[in-house]
Amino acid sequence: YLELGPDFVELLNGDFAIALLDRRNSRLLLYKDRLGVKPLYYYWNASGVFAFASEIKAFVAAGIDLSIDERAVQQYFAFKYVPRDDTLFSNVKRLHPGSVLELDIEAKSFSQRRYWTPDCSSSTARLSYSDGKARLLELLEDAVRIRLVSDVPVGSFLSGGVDSSAIAYFLRDEPRLTHFCARKSEVDIRKEGTTADFPAALRLSKDWRLRLRPADIGQKNLTLHHIAQTVYHSDDLIADGSQIPSFEIARAASASCPVMLSGMGADEIFYGYASHVLTLLAIYFDKLPTAVAKHVASLFGRLDQGRGTFKAYRRWLHRFGRYYADADRRFGAFAIVGDLENSMRLLKKHESPVRDVITEYFPIERDPFESLTRFELDNFLVKNLNYFDRTCMAHGVEGRVPFMDHRLVEFALSLPRNYKMSHLGRQKRILKDALHAKVPNHILSRRKAGFGMPLRSIFSNMEMIDELLEVDFFGGFEMFDIDHIRLIVSAHVDGREDNSAIIYALISYQEWYKQFCRQEVTA
Repeated sequence: YLELGPDFVELLNGDFAIALLDRRNSRLLLYKDRLGVKPLYYYWNASGVFAFASEIKAFVAAGIDLSIDERAVQQYFAFKYVPRDDTLFSNVKRLHPGSVLELDIEAKSFSQRRYWTPDCSSSTARLSYSDGKARLLELLEDAVRIRLVSDVPVGSFLSGGVDSSAIAYFLRDEPRLTHFCARKSEVDIRKEGTTADFPAALRLSKDWRLRLRPADIGQKNLTLHHIAQTVYHSDDLIADGSQIPSFEIARAASASCPVMLSGMGADEIFYGYASHVLTLLAIYFDKLPTAVAKHVASLFGRLDQGRGTFKAYRRWLHRFGRYYADADRRFGAFAIVGDLENSMRLLKKHESPVRDVITEYFPIERDPFESLTRFELDNFLVKNLNYFDRTCMAHGVEGRVPFMDHRLVEFALSLPRNYKMSHLGRQKRILKDALHAKVPNHILSRRKAGFGMPLRSIFSNMEMIDELLEVDFFGGFEMFDIDHIRLIVSAHVDGREDNSAIIYALISYQEWYKQFCRQEVTA
């Protein structure tokens, strides 16, 4: 900073939150890493009080009175986190990824600017597919290499999926490393309608002679105590069933591997989510006669989500069918965890805050994949990186994410769409093809399992829901529609709908409010 000035940050590669007080120029500079891994919040009110911290609970501890923003509450239940740079508290904001905030101490004013936006220039547009695969491997190998620099042992999250296995490939000659994988029971796997991670990770560990340790997750891990723990450490509320597995793996790793590598972020930059497939499917449906497209979509929308075979596919086809004809919201609805309409009906009003976000990121005139990428980078990815960082740091573990090396991100974002997802919907195409003959085919061809608690299985039991969710708690607030909450729970238990994400969001909000709002915070 002394030699180069405020732009020194452009030379950094990694995850950071920096507060730099320059007394000579009477200014405070706050920096956040390019993709938003590390937390950094600031508070500003009409009286000119400014505060910053890495945790919102620090503002509470400092005696700052916080009030809940009802518009943000509506957004939380729709998205399962508060999007953009807002939080559930008025006047508390997240510093945007890749940004610097400059506070003029004498003038008592501040400004923000982006020091980094992805360079998606056409430099790779003319890159052949073969050269693209080679360049991808070079960037990923170097991203892993520099993240192995450590004074303490390093480990990894190994799910047996493509992303974590790609990282493990570059670690296979490191016999001292330990790899950790979440393990679900066969009963939970059948009820979820998904595949299992641990058998794939175990098979890979035997192929490559990796040291693998399981972390069991299931009903015994989904208690109010476990949820309250993750809520406390995140405090910027996120309702994601992956938090507890991440928390448990970090706990298991903390004794032997204070640094952990994760494959997080690859799905966003290489099109690995169901939302990407649904977006492509919508583009194809738009080419059909309108009456035919709407009729077929409506048939999909009538599918039960929790009953019958192929549950995972039924869930996504139901979502596609329900929102395909809603031109204003469909691409946003595809990208949201949980049903959009059911989520918004939890509250008696304030649909507009959710619609405002969807309209901002998904204007009808823009290419839907460009919109989806922008939305995920600003929101869904930040949410994932945030819970990963919080659950790791709760145990003193430093989580590192090689796929979030900004060089690799810029490379991926500048690739043609068909390099990342084929015209037939094959996801993460160039990543999988680059790993061909390096990573076993049983990894590259396996169905995506997802990293998270078996919420659908756990919430199929009304007794378990009653143990975790206090429906009457929400009756104490004017803004909640308690009758609709009961309908959501009933439809889920009956198997007509998959409302597991919404139920988890309700439980998380319930525990968050008890910790942060009941006494110290005014609502």
